[in-house]
Amino acid sequence: MHKGECRLDHDVIIVGAGPAGLSTGLFLAQLAPALASRTLILERACHPRPKLCAGGIMPGGEAWLKKLGLDLSEVPAVEAHEAHFLFEGRGFVVRREPFVFRIVRREEFDAWLANAARARGLMLQEDTRVRRVRRLEEAVEVETERGTYRARAVVGADGATSVVRRAIARQPVPRVSRLLEILVPDGLQPALSVDQAAGRALLDFSCMAGGVQGYAWDFPTQVQRRPMRTQGIFDSRVQPQAPRAALKTALQEVVARLGTALDQYKVEGHPLRWLHPRDILAAPRVLLVGDAAGVDPLLGEGISFALGYGEVAASALRDAFACGDFSFQDYRARVLDHRIGRFLRSRATVAWLIYRIHSPRLLRFLWWNFGPLVGWLAKHFLVDWGE
Repeated sequence: MHKGECRLDHDVIIVGAGPAGLSTGLFLAQLAPALASRTLILERACHPRPKLCAGGIMPGGEAWLKKLGLDLSEVPAVEAHEAHFLFEGRGFVVRREPFVFRIVRREEFDAWLANAARARGLMLQEDTRVRRVRRLEEAVEVETERGTYRARAVVGADGATSVVRRAIARQPVPRVSRLLEILVPDGLQPALSVDQAAGRALLDFSCMAGGVQGYAWDFPTQVQRRPMRTQGIFDSRVQPQAPRAALKTALQEVVARLGTALDQYKVEGHPLRWLHPRDILAAPRVLLVGDAAGVDPLLGEGISFALGYGEVAASALRDAFACGDFSFQDYRARVLDHRIGRFLRSRATVAWLIYRIHSPRLLRFLWWNFGPLVGWLAKHFLVDWGE
């Protein structure tokens, strides 16, 4: 479509109404209310929509919500009071009061955040799939199944397979993690188990010996307030040149500890883009946030960082409209210098170091002898407690 064939509909269009896109809109409503009133958020589905995710939100994520005047206690959640990091049964435990993190179901959390955005006057248009994004000289054109829109700036918050990202990075570098997840009814007592009442969560790194660049998890959760457990496996692929482990086979080994075949559960999977300091995060009139930009390659933590991205993007948009410069040349520096960027860079460094080790003997030696030290370092330098 050529210039002039569609009018300038909005100042900002945010593509994607997950935590990154909605927090961008909410922070924009705080920092530049007039600009937020001329912002449109597009979502391809309708809330509440199913969303695969382990659902862990660290205190750092809750800190971003508090900055927005939002209280996570309004969302059904399970508190994890202990997080056990193990390799073949030994490792370290992180404990923290009142909890280490909380686990939500994404469909409930995202719908709550969407309702908060609507309540603050943001325009959210659901059931609108974006087909293509095209940068013009004075605007950005967003082609959807329901029509074409034009805005002065666009924010890509549409996940690891972002349509917006493809508009500015046509030859993407393969920096995408893999995840598989199942939901297990509560009440079973497997070897790989968590005690829901005690709020214990497990991250088991034993699968690293089989070539998985990550861990298996077992978290307490709830579905429509019924106790459940979410179990899955995360393969960061932070070493992309290494052979790809058979992820479903590795998950089968985890589920086998339940004494149950994997085919008794619905296995779901999705990609997760992780941040590299040299990645493309912006182009003239376009910004990327959340999974579209990149999140955590160490543990696959996404929600907390997605919420933090919103503050960075909203600040960049406010300043761009104030001075009329939509190049966003400093956006990468803003992200990397921000609190979320500092934690993401630290985690990327650790992930690059530890996920290159596959020797069972070396892994066993490191985990069993230096686990407490690693735990102390992780607790103090790799986790954002929101303080």
